[in-house]
Amino acid sequence: TQGSCSLTAYRVTENGVQWGNKSRNIAGGVANAEQYSSSCFEKVQMLLSDRFKGFFMVPQGGLGWNYNFQGVKHSAGMDYELKMDTPEPFYAECHRPQHFLSFVQMEDGADDDGADLDDFLG
Repeated sequence: TQGSCSLTAYRVTENGVQWGNKSRNIAGGVANAEQYSSSCFEKVQMLLSDRFKGFFMVPQGGLGWNYNFQGVKHSAGMDYELKMDTPEPFYAECHRPQHFLSFVQMEDGADDDGADLDDFLG
């Protein structure tokens, strides 16, 4: 049917967990992995319901989860704690504090480059 989608759920098997522990740092991911097969996962039943809302694990302490706008601050070894909560939207202020600081500086006149002059020849 047009406008519909299909959902499928999979579960990692014990064989898949063992393979994953053994094959953590494979360049190119699963495509270049040896001994990865369909025995590493199995298809399971999925239940869709409005009664079970699920949960998300998000960083605790006001840290955002989206480092697309502040990639320099991200590192693979950074420490953080998680809590169960609803994640902030993609463009939330906590994900891009530098954007909002720039707006404040513009309003304060700190970045006054004269671009908004009414009389360009004066």
